[in-house]
Amino acid sequence: MTPSNRKYGVLATGVRRDMSEKGWVPLRYWLMWWSSIVVAIGAFYVVLTPVWMGLRAIAWIADLRQRHGRLS
Repeated sequence: MTPSNRKYGVLATGVRRDMSEKGWVPLRYWLMWWSSIVVAIGAFYVVLTPVWMGLRAIAWIADLRQRHGRLS
């Protein structure tokens, strides 16, 4: 552990360089991050939102039928 890492205590055990030195994030991590964001947004807006809206529409129709008697 370097002297500058002593303030981190147990968290810095085995660290041989100063924890304040942060390097560049490799391109592959950026690609993985943005790919996962795209998949998550796609899953939410393309798959889950129409399912949720369909369930809300079914509940709304069921509520109208219960309040006004069977419409059909």
